[in-house]
Amino acid sequence: MTQQTNSFQTDTAKVKGLGSSKSGFGHWWMQRMSAVLLIPCGLYVLFSLAGAEVLQAQVVVAWLTQPFNAAVTLLFALAGSYHGALGVDVVVEDYIHNHAVNLTLRYLTKILMIVMMMSSVFALATILFG
Repeated sequence: MTQQTNSFQTDTAKVKGLGSSKSGFGHWWMQRMSAVLLIPCGLYVLFSLAGAEVLQAQVVVAWLTQPFNAAVTLLFALAGSYHGALGVDVVVEDYIHNHAVNLTLRYLTKILMIVMMMSSVFALATILFG
């Protein structure tokens, strides 16, 4: 006959003591929020550019010079970079078990995300402001 040591604890109290969630919920939530943001922005960019007669560089640049189009495109690029970095971070956490390699790849992912975001802002600012 086995004796339960925590027989007077509620189920919630028992569950709270198990596992190491660290910052899992915040990461999960931000991944969902960035995905929700990507849907309308992506659809707007897709259908707006698909409606153009000819998809040439001059047409896209003219389309991007309109402030609303530029803002939605920038939001799409920033959210996409962030969402992608979160996804790569999860894969690295799950499949890279060497702590040093894991940490290095996670830092490189964050640096690459920042570079992609800065490149997006710079490219759009160059188009808008010459």
